[in-house]
Amino acid sequence: MTELLRVENIRKSFPGVKALDNVNLSINPGEVRGLVGENGAGKSTLIKIITGAYEKDAGSIFLLGRELKKIDPILSRKLGIFAVYQDVMIAPDMSVAENFFLGSQPTRFGFVRWKKMKTEAQRFLKEVGLEVDVTKPIRELSLAEKEMVTIAKVLLMNPKLVIFDEPTAVLTSKEKRLLFDMIKTLKERNVGVIYISHNLEEIFEICDTVTILKDGNVVGTYKVEEIGSVRDLIPLMVGRKIEDMYYKQQVPIGETILKVENLTGKKFRNVTFHLRSGEILGVYGLVGAGRTEIARAIYGLDRIEAGSIYIKGEKVTIKSPRNAIKHGIGYLPEDRRVHGLFPVQTVEFNINFVNYSDVLARMLLFVDHKKARKLALDQVRKLSIKTPSIFHPVQKLSGGNQQKIILARWLSRVASILILDEPTNGIDVGAKAEIYRLIGEIVSQGKAVIFISSYLPELMGISDRIIVISNGMVAGEVERDDFSEEKLLTLAMSNYIDARKGEDTL
Repeated sequence: MTELLRVENIRKSFPGVKALDNVNLSINPGEVRGLVGENGAGKSTLIKIITGAYEKDAGSIFLLGRELKKIDPILSRKLGIFAVYQDVMIAPDMSVAENFFLGSQPTRFGFVRWKKMKTEAQRFLKEVGLEVDVTKPIRELSLAEKEMVTIAKVLLMNPKLVIFDEPTAVLTSKEKRLLFDMIKTLKERNVGVIYISHNLEEIFEICDTVTILKDGNVVGTYKVEEIGSVRDLIPLMVGRKIEDMYYKQQVPIGETILKVENLTGKKFRNVTFHLRSGEILGVYGLVGAGRTEIARAIYGLDRIEAGSIYIKGEKVTIKSPRNAIKHGIGYLPEDRRVHGLFPVQTVEFNINFVNYSDVLARMLLFVDHKKARKLALDQVRKLSIKTPSIFHPVQKLSGGNQQKIILARWLSRVASILILDEPTNGIDVGAKAEIYRLIGEIVSQGKAVIFISSYLPELMGISDRIIVISNGMVAGEVERDDFSEEKLLTLAMSNYIDARKGEDTL
């Protein structure tokens, strides 16, 4: 069989950084190849070289046995190489149907056949299982819809190689299944796939083989069945066992500092739990169970319809984030890019943002920039945030470093209660270990953490207790000695099962 893609001895350096060092990789037609490694391992650089976004310093690239002496993004697409992170839908104000047939609209007697274009777009999207209004402008679609339509268009363009870079980050479970069906369709058509994901379970679910990159070098390429499990893959990536990732420092548990009683909101009801100083309280539940809504209500982002909140025994009223901050509550939201950060602003600005807000609230007309710079520098050093400088835009940093910046914001603020919603989502295993370590240090100072996660191994790895939310209600509480995936999953599904039983008896 002729290899679809082969890269030989690829080298690439940036000022002071050797990004890739003699990287070799080959993929066959119809093969789904996972590409994994910590942030900075060289994954993005390699993909950008294959798609022509970066020029290699040395080495060779072959497509179906033919060497590509020079490659750029336009040529790579002509050759059938597509990356889903690239903006295939280049006209956001045009409809889905218009984008599908951009440059190749069906015509008759010189006129565009709009009805045929709409019908064909609808037919194709239906074939791949995607329900989207083809008359809608691209800009009106959700992030997930844009991604799925982009993937669908790639299918239409008869690709030879498709590269997926963290494709499930914004997808629901249903959309993820649809994506995997699309990848299986590509495989059946003998299209090669490179699949990059920090969600390592997906590698075992969809890939045939996996290549591991570390510090710009290929550690090895393996058949997925040869590795066996995520537990066996992680040591190959980071050089340590999975058990060593979860930083669980033994910390004395103190008095109750937060108590919520019968809290009721739009998507949850009668929620009661408590949090003690020095404690990591895990919160588990299925997607849509109400976990995020509870966190947002406690932080003052969503309205509380009924119930009470107590801080250190005193009943408090929280109607806004300003109220929450005043009572020592900090919040790291589920989607850091949309709700947690100011992407175009600097590291310094993002760390000091809450302090700047205080200055504005008091109508002061100056900011002590010297003090702000010192505070930002101290936090960057303390949390080992990797950034060229504190004046660097946060959007150019890795996901793990972005999470650290939000943590730094609240550490500089002396928050006593931190609510962390999916804090390790979309970051590599090395950065996850760093976040776990920082959370351990936070509670060792007598602070308390509410840790919301959909990933049971990490939740069981670092939590002292776990409460389970099911269909908007607390289904149960489990102590550390009694943790088991079966028990937590059973609780997570319990209120949905009970609700269905109730419906059956009506």
